[in-house]
Amino acid sequence: MDRAFARFAERGIALREAFFTALDRYFGCGTTHLRFAVGSASIIDLAKAADTLDYPGLFYADAAYETPQERLYIRSAEAGTIAERAAFAPLELLFDPERRVYLDPAGIYPELRARVLAPRTAPAEELIFGAAGLLARYDYELPADFVPAAPRDFPLTAQRDLLELVLTGQHPERAFGFLVQTGFVGEYWPELAQLAGVSQSKEYHPEGDAWEHTLETFRYRKRPDLSLSLALLLHDTGKPRAKGSGGRRFDRHAEIGGDVASRFLSRLGFPAPLIADVTFLVRYHMLPAALPRLPLDRGGIEALDDPRFPLLLELYKCDELSTFRGPDGYYASCAAYRAYIRRGSPARRNAEAVRLSRLYLEEGIR
Repeated sequence: MDRAFARFAERGIALREAFFTALDRYFGCGTTHLRFAVGSASIIDLAKAADTLDYPGLFYADAAYETPQERLYIRSAEAGTIAERAAFAPLELLFDPERRVYLDPAGIYPELRARVLAPRTAPAEELIFGAAGLLARYDYELPADFVPAAPRDFPLTAQRDLLELVLTGQHPERAFGFLVQTGFVGEYWPELAQLAGVSQSKEYHPEGDAWEHTLETFRYRKRPDLSLSLALLLHDTGKPRAKGSGGRRFDRHAEIGGDVASRFLSRLGFPAPLIADVTFLVRYHMLPAALPRLPLDRGGIEALDDPRFPLLLELYKCDELSTFRGPDGYYASCAAYRAYIRRGSPARRNAEAVRLSRLYLEEGIR
């Protein structure tokens, strides 16, 4: 039993993993720090057990308990169980961490194993949230004729949580396809909707317009890291706003995209350190391609000494492999970067950058 669950257990409140947390355990996947639970207590009892609780008023959470490692959403048994509220049967699965057993109080096991989801009558926000999360994280499909309309109101916190659940799944492109069909992306995330129809040179981007290219990049992640995934999602959002100059069709689109990413993530309430990381990745995502041609021995490129640069190389790899060009440019840039950091100083080219370079690069470079 982990620390958050143990804290409530010490105060006589048994929490059971629920919703996507129980399914992540069942299917052996999941990297998000969002967690969901059902508590055998009233809101008042939950408040007595933890004085740092928030009360977000979300359709999937009566209370929220946050630590630096995770954000735990709790439904109070007093307000109804997950089983009574789920828009899709698989979301009713529970897991008891004390006894280490799964619980199926509503008898949904046959539907849990089915390939095609059966939507239930539920509010639009629950259908959208549940369907997108299930499509992104597991091997479920939706009926072909199931295209609910986007809800009229979808809280910013719920938008942030939905985006995190989708991006930390193995198949975010499936969820985004669904969200585009429903009109959700156009209604709530116009920065993404504007990528559709932004045509790109077939010589460099045979995969299609800027939106199709963005979705293609997710296929090449080594792991569904949230910072990297957000940067992939937003790396070309400057293109709809960029103007041509000097033979460059999307002049300064990386810098423009960095500003778009910062505003987008701030609106949804992502934490400032994460916003800074994603903004850095988007703003400099064109730099790795130039490394083999730059006079690195002269210094003066501050981004190269940043500990986030190895993750920037990961973004470049995903960006390159989603085109026809293949990995050669990525390998050349990695070689140039490794040669650069081996020269040492300033401050050993930042020991953290070296550590991260091993973490992100050595698996792919022999």
